[in-house]
Amino acid sequence: MVKMNDLRDVNLNRKNLVYRQLSSKNIQEVYKLFEENSAFFSLPFDYFKRGTLDDDGVDFDLSLILYEVEKEKPIAGLIVAIRNISEEKKGFIKGCVVDKKYRRQRIGTLIFDELLKRAKVKGIKKITYGPAVPNYWQPGVDIRNTSLYFFLKKHRFKSHRAIYNLTVSLDVIKNEPVLKKEGYKYERVQPEDFDKIYDFVKQQFPNNTWAAEVKFSLHFNPPTTFIAKNAHNNIVGWATHSQFFPGSFGPTGVKESLRGKGIGTILFLWCLWDIKQKGLEKSEIMWVVGDTIKFYSKVIGAYISPIFYPMYKKIR
Repeated sequence: MVKMNDLRDVNLNRKNLVYRQLSSKNIQEVYKLFEENSAFFSLPFDYFKRGTLDDDGVDFDLSLILYEVEKEKPIAGLIVAIRNISEEKKGFIKGCVVDKKYRRQRIGTLIFDELLKRAKVKGIKKITYGPAVPNYWQPGVDIRNTSLYFFLKKHRFKSHRAIYNLTVSLDVIKNEPVLKKEGYKYERVQPEDFDKIYDFVKQQFPNNTWAAEVKFSLHFNPPTTFIAKNAHNNIVGWATHSQFFPGSFGPTGVKESLRGKGIGTILFLWCLWDIKQKGLEKSEIMWVVGDTIKFYSKVIGAYISPIFYPMYKKIR
């Protein structure tokens, strides 16, 4: 139950507020809370469930769901995952929301203060609003969400450098991409290659979490990863889509010795084609940096949008 001194600035009866743990019994109403109060982001229910109840890293003591008891409804919530990074536990806020009807009543401050208090008890030294890789929704605070950005600033969260996603209109995709070109063939990954693609990504990109991210895509029906093979039937590249949310693109990669041959471009086009077949009008290319931004702009007319700032606070 929320303590009385925590409610001195809240225009709600303290007896009407209680924290409840996220569970299979209330996930539907918590999902509804997030969907109805998130202006710039939406997820299908199965993605929300995968990122909450099905994420081994989600901490149910820190993922606070605040209820108004008399109305028997959640009015605010945040989802927090703990990841072990460099042998240290770090907390990551996946998402947070306050019901529109209850804003400007210090509900956000109430729930964040409770989060920081509980995190300190658990020995967590740092909380970040950002990418809880490998299973995350957004790489930081969408700067279009002005109120959230300045709320975190007010509570002494600091900003990392910006992370860019790119948006591409699928109107530019007119025809199915090629299946073969210059000795390489392209196909949707099949069950007999599941272990091979996981091992390939892990070996070629050992310092990333991409292998784990690709593994998520293998559970879709059909899988949302496309692969390139050489004449010996060996995998030389891959591209994944809709791992983070429907229409998202990435991760992707090609064997280092074969880069610059257009393999990655064809894999990219196959993902866009597949996304378009699902009835979506746009794709969002995830977490693009450096010259890669220029590449996607040139190849497909992608443009920067949205922009995210990971924001963090050290807990003392």
